[in-house]
Amino acid sequence: MDSPPEFLAEAVSRETGGLRVLWSATPDPSGYARNRWKRAWMGIPFTAFAVFWTWGASGGFSANHGKEPPVFFILWGCMFIVFGLGILLSPVFALWKAGRVFYVVTEKGAIIFEKVWSLKIQSFDASGFGGFERVSRGDREGDILFQRNIERRGRNTSVSEVGFLGLRDYAEAEAALREMMKRNGKSA
Repeated sequence: MDSPPEFLAEAVSRETGGLRVLWSATPDPSGYARNRWKRAWMGIPFTAFAVFWTWGASGGFSANHGKEPPVFFILWGCMFIVFGLGILLSPVFALWKAGRVFYVVTEKGAIIFEKVWSLKIQSFDASGFGGFERVSRGDREGDILFQRNIERRGRNTSVSEVGFLGLRDYAEAEAALREMMKRNGKSA
């Protein structure tokens, strides 16, 4: 069992006070950021085009160097460069965020603590716990998913997974979850 990071220790002790902790861990940063790398590839052509367009709009192709380029076009292009850099750097943000996440399984449920800008606590009580799905990568690494949230906006659909992401050893977490379910009369 891992100890919580200092900035989460108080929240973890407050939420788990009086409960027996069966398992706790922090995610592996590279495993936690795994799904962000796919999106980052899209950031390469997006950012490259935005830089190219902004350079052209600022007079990069023009031989007329005495004339000032329109500021609006430069600002417009810079906005897309910032979006592109955000897409490119999303795996780096996820690596940083992994150090600010802590997972706990108690005798009464599973809890995910996340502190990026503010503290977010997701609690899955054993009485309403519907089970989990294990996604393994290799012998020990993987994710344990509790739910998938599907959001549709027009033609776009986004799926977010909720659970213990980027585990170094999913077997320990799975055993703790099965014990928690067994203690609370759920079939494991």
